Amino acid sequence: MYLRKKSTRAVCAALAAAMLLMTGCGKSDAPAQAGSQAAGSEAAGSEAAGGSGDAGAPKKDSVTIRALSDQTTFDPWKTSDQTQWEALYGLYDTLFREENGEYVPSLIEDDYSFNEDGTELTMTLKEGIKFHNGDVMTVDDVVFSLNTSIASSFTSKFTSAMDHAEKIDDKSFKLVLKYPYSPIIGCLVSVVTGIVPQSVYEADPEGFATNPVGSGPYTVGEIVKGEKYVFEAFPDYWRGEAAIKTVIRRVIPDGNAALMALESGELDVMQPQQDYSDRQAIEDNPDLEYYTAPQACTFLIGFNNAKGIFSDKRMREAVALTVDKEEIALGATNGYAVPTDVGITPLCPQVPTDFKGVERDVERAKQLVAEAGYPNGVDVTMRIIGATNYSKPAEVVQAQLKEIGINVSIEAMERASWFDICYTGGDYEITIYANPVQVVDADPGAYPYMHSSEINGGNNFMNINMPELDKLLEEGRLSSDEAERKEIYTKVCEIVRDESLFVPMYTGERTYAATKDLKGVIADPMTRYYTYDYSWE
Repeated sequence: MYLRKKSTRAVCAALAAAMLLMTGCGKSDAPAQAGSQAAGSEAAGSEAAGGSGDAGAPKKDSVTIRALSDQTTFDPWKTSDQTQWEALYGLYDTLFREENGEYVPSLIEDDYSFNEDGTELTMTLKEGIKFHNGDVMTVDDVVFSLNTSIASSFTSKFTSAMDHAEKIDDKSFKLVLKYPYSPIIGCLVSVVTGIVPQSVYEADPEGFATNPVGSGPYTVGEIVKGEKYVFEAFPDYWRGEAAIKTVIRRVIPDGNAALMALESGELDVMQPQQDYSDRQAIEDNPDLEYYTAPQACTFLIGFNNAKGIFSDKRMREAVALTVDKEEIALGATNGYAVPTDVGITPLCPQVPTDFKGVERDVERAKQLVAEAGYPNGVDVTMRIIGATNYSKPAEVVQAQLKEIGINVSIEAMERASWFDICYTGGDYEITIYANPVQVVDADPGAYPYMHSSEINGGNNFMNINMPELDKLLEEGRLSSDEAERKEIYTKVCEIVRDESLFVPMYTGERTYAATKDLKGVIADPMTRYYTYDYSWE
């Protein structure tokens, strides 16, 4: 369902329509013990990308992938950063996985079933699945993993509808929900519901974060912080040993350096610049392939609604009245993004159509800033992740807000620090963030980011606390009537707009790039990348 393209708009619309046909939710990939054959892996990873070499040369069996930043943890329950999850799909298997745009059973047999009211999902574990340490996966491991995930604040995007998992017998178990929840299968595709060996995790939870054990196709090998992470194929992987024997994730934060590495063959796969500034160069290179898919996220201006300057609705509204989304999309993405007014990622089928945001009114915005107590203007700090997809829109917004007396200083932060200080810690005034979804449904695209129960360590980093909004979000996740849900989420978007809780700006395309001879590569809307599917031509 994903494909490469050079002109984007029409195909993007078609892909988005195809995504809406997805029902349910899932897939996975690799972890394990530290210390491995790093020297040989490094040599393999530095081969030129572009084929298998001379006719008599052995076929290449390694892949070098760009990592945007260091891996802060290998514990699937200790991060809410989508970028951190990418490597984890190679380490951990999940109960369901995604195949060709559909969710299919993975660790479980095909005979899974719901009870009559949809609150219990009964599953049977496949037999003989081995963890990286040689232990065979048991129902106890599955129940422990699910319950540990449910207890973590980092996983609430996917687990907040789950009550608990319980063992039925040595082969079967059930997941008990708080209420019927239609996107639940998709939630069980996420790596945050990956399965680990209970005995290993309980013996040293802190150590597990750096020395993980899963059942995925890869194990962790050499780690050189700030430089590379090496993963080795797990010979006893239950689906068969991976064709790619060594995966090297090389840390290259700078986009220009990454492009040079891809062009020279030092990288085989990379996340291109998310401002699309390297798109033409990649598309024009006959040895490379540029992949695109609809982007399952919305870039937005986020406010701290609970404290500081933007706890005053007048200041938030002033920003909403000032920003020119067309100009931001052009400056931030070279015109490859589409402005949006809806407060939920447009890819979700329940999102309202023909929704109208606020009309731009700079004079009214100036008046609101003065009424809020800043007739001579005000200085604010915008903390952002230090990457071009955040810095470029930030610079355009900075210039626009200056017009109404809001003088923005941009503070670019390392990605992990931003998540720790801003997203989890709530220590910021205004920011820019790409609000992602990993299940194509409005509930996971709205509830985690706006419900008051997700404040203080959850995903409601904007500290939104409105009883009326909470009630709508609760109704939206409980309803099974899609027409009713669309009405509910229309009201949600109206509250976001009328209260200026945040300012949706644009949605773009998910992109990926690779050397042409590497097969199985896609651009995934949710950045779920399965290197197990890769192979050399």
